[in-house]
Amino acid sequence: MVGSDGNLIDLSSQKERILKEFEPLFNPKSVALIGVSSNSKKMGYHVLQSFLKSGFRGSVYPVNPRYERLFGIKTYPSLDSIPDKVDLVVVAVPQKAVFDVMEDCIRKGVKAAVVISAGFKEAEIEEGEEFHKRLAEIAERGGIRIIGPNTFGMVNLGANLNASFTPALSMIKKGEIALISQSGGVCHVIMPYAIKEGIGFSKIVGLGNRVNTDFHDLLEYLAYDDESKSVALYVEGIDEPRKLMDAAKKLSPLKPVVAYKVGRFQHANKAAKSHTGSLAGRYELYLAAFRQAGVIVVEDTIELVSAAKALAFQPPAYGNRIAVISLVAGLGMISAEWCEIKGLKLVEFSEETQSKLLELLPPYTIRTNPVDLGYVANDTKLCGEVIETVFDDENVDGVVLNYIYSWSEDFLQLPVKEIVEAHETTKKPITMCLNFPPGFWDEEKDFLEKHGIPTFPAPELSAKTMAALVEYGRIKRRSQISS
Repeated sequence: MVGSDGNLIDLSSQKERILKEFEPLFNPKSVALIGVSSNSKKMGYHVLQSFLKSGFRGSVYPVNPRYERLFGIKTYPSLDSIPDKVDLVVVAVPQKAVFDVMEDCIRKGVKAAVVISAGFKEAEIEEGEEFHKRLAEIAERGGIRIIGPNTFGMVNLGANLNASFTPALSMIKKGEIALISQSGGVCHVIMPYAIKEGIGFSKIVGLGNRVNTDFHDLLEYLAYDDESKSVALYVEGIDEPRKLMDAAKKLSPLKPVVAYKVGRFQHANKAAKSHTGSLAGRYELYLAAFRQAGVIVVEDTIELVSAAKALAFQPPAYGNRIAVISLVAGLGMISAEWCEIKGLKLVEFSEETQSKLLELLPPYTIRTNPVDLGYVANDTKLCGEVIETVFDDENVDGVVLNYIYSWSEDFLQLPVKEIVEAHETTKKPITMCLNFPPGFWDEEKDFLEKHGIPTFPAPELSAKTMAALVEYGRIKRRSQISS
C-alpha cells in the first residue's frame, strides 16, 4: 500500500504495532484498581464490583492503603507494592491525585490506563485545560495509552474485562459490535435495550476527554480487531475531525461504520462543549464529511445499535430494490413508508413472481409489494413458500420481513427454516421485525439470529436497518471503483 507521501506502507508491521499498542488496554493479563473502596458511594467501590462480577480471567490487584483486604481480596497500599507486572490500571481517585498515580505507572512500566476521575478540561475551572495537558505529557513520557479522563470506563466483553464503574455492563451479550461513545450516559441508555433485545457487543468504550485516545485511534485498532464486525460511533464534538474522517475512510471499505452525531442546534453545541470540552461544530459539515468517508449516518441511539447489528449480521445489499412482507398489513405499510423515506425503492415483482403470488394467496390479501400474510398466517408452509418466492425474484435486492405475536394459537408458529433457507440460498440480505411477549418465540429468535438474521422489535427498524445495508452496499461499490 502507498501512503500519502508516496512511500510504501508495510501493512503487516503497521498491524503488529497497533495491536501491540492496544493489547494492554483491551486484553490485559493483570489489572490494578487504584482507589478501591468499601463505600458504595465511591466510584472505587463500583469499579471493584465490576471486576468481581465480570469473570475476568487475569490477575486483579485492588490498591488503597486504608485496607488490607476488600471483599476477600488482598489489597495493596500502592502500585509500587504489587510484586507482579501490571498491564492496565483503572484510576478512580480525586483529580488532584491522578498525576501521582500516573507517575507511579511510569515507574511500574504500566502501558495502559482507564482514568475515570473527572476535573479536567470538561470542568468549568481555570486550570482544566492545563490539567489536561499535564496528563497528556505524563502519558507521552511513559508511553501510556489512556482512555479518559472523565469516563465511565470501557468493556471488552470477549475478554470478560469490565474496566468501568458499571457492573451491569457485564450482562450484555458477547457479540460483534464495537461501540465508541463520547457519552457514558448514551452507553447506559443503550445497555438495558441491548440486554433486553439480546444485542451483542465486542467492545464498549467511553472516550471521555480523549487525552491521547480519540475516535481515530480506536478506528485504526478496530480495523485489525477480529472480534468486531461493525462499529457504532456516538459523536458530540471533535478537536481534530480530519483525523476521524481519514481513519473512517480507511476502515469503512473493510468494516461498516455507523455514526449518530448530535449538536445540530446552538444549545446542543454549547452542551457538548461543557460535557466533553470540545465544540460540536457545524452539523451539516459533519454529515457531508461522514458520507464522504463512507460512514452511515443515523438519527437516534436505537437506530445506531440496530443498524450496527444488521451490518454485523448481514451482507450489504447491492441494490435498493426492496420487498416488504408482513404478517399484518399495518406493519407492511410502516416498513414500506420508512423504506421510501430512506430512499429505497419498493420493487415491482417480476411477472413470474406476481403470477405465483396470485396463485398462492387468496384474493382478499395484498399480493403486491408490500405482501400481506395475514389471512394465511396459520399456514406456515404456505407462508414459507411466499417468502421463498419473493426472495427468488430477480428484481429483489433485499427483503424486509415483519412478524408479530398474535392472540390466536393458530398464529404462533414461524416459518423459521424457510426464512433461513431462502436467505442462505439467494444470499440476499434480510432484516426482520419480530415482536412478541417474553417466552413465546425466544427459541425461534435464537434460531434466526444464529443463522445471521437480525431481528428488531419494530417495523420501522426493519426498514431503517435495511437502508443501512443498502447504503453500505453503495460504500463497498464506491471503494472498489476508486481502488
